[in-house]
Amino acid sequence: KEIVYILLQPAINLGLDEERFWEMTVAEIQRYTEGATWRMKTKAQFDYMLANLIGISVARVVSKEAEYPSIEKVYPTLFTAEEVSKEEQEVKKEEERITNSKNRFLEFALKHNAKMKGNNEEVC
Repeated sequence: KEIVYILLQPAINLGLDEERFWEMTVAEIQRYTEGATWRMKTKAQFDYMLANLIGISVARVVSKEAEYPSIEKVYPTLFTAEEVSKEEQEVKKEEERITNSKNRFLEFALKHNAKMKGNNEEVC
């Protein structure tokens, strides 16, 4: 019974309701505290990486030599280079499509304006 009382305060500190605590087995309490601790560590890692990325972004303003790391370098456990490469290819294709569309419209507008300018000269 003493081990249960030793686990009570840390479990409460990690967000476990006391009423729920008393309904759980020792093994369930240990799993809960280990899971909560893992979540806290993971959040701390993400917070640290975010702070680092903000620092890199600020450095890029000051120095052109500072490079922003790719997402797979920042979060290697979440993204693989292959996944990022595939997504980057899709983004590039979409950017090319938009650029081509803009260029075709600009070409049309220039031809149309040239034609209208030619017609106006003939009318005057």
